[in-house]
Amino acid sequence: MRIRHIISATVFAAVYVITGQFVHLIPNPMVPGAIIALNMVVIVIAGILFGPGVGAIVGLAGTAVNGFLTASGNPFEQAAVIPHIIMGIAAGLAARRSVMTGSLTILVGHGLNVYVFLARGLMPADTVFGPLFLSGLLFETVVDVVVVLFAVPLLRPLLKPAQA
Repeated sequence: MRIRHIISATVFAAVYVITGQFVHLIPNPMVPGAIIALNMVVIVIAGILFGPGVGAIVGLAGTAVNGFLTASGNPFEQAAVIPHIIMGIAAGLAARRSVMTGSLTILVGHGLNVYVFLARGLMPADTVFGPLFLSGLLFETVVDVVVVLFAVPLLRPLLKPAQA
């Protein structure tokens, strides 16, 4: 891994944590005790821009620091570490096809999060089958995809090396 990728992973992990300090104030109406996890887009964007390795590092470092070392950390965030690593890898791999495909890997994160939250008893299974949950998850996914599709083209020119 190049030094540029290590620096980028560090910056994006920090952005994830900083964003987490704000989104933890947005309660999730579908899952009591959880938040609307808009900071997940940071992992997907990092994976798209820098590849699966950086996506995985941002998923690990950003989620672990936010979940275990900040005041906004909660059991949901702590349980999401492995799903976010996988989502970061998936974003980096899928982005080789297109940015749109990469943006849809937010579904990987949401799906794995739901699985882990159910497995750890953080949310009751009957929550998943309610119309509020499904419509809320669809809304959050659409917002996430739109943010990624706007952010990636805006960030790409800033990340290119300067011409000599």
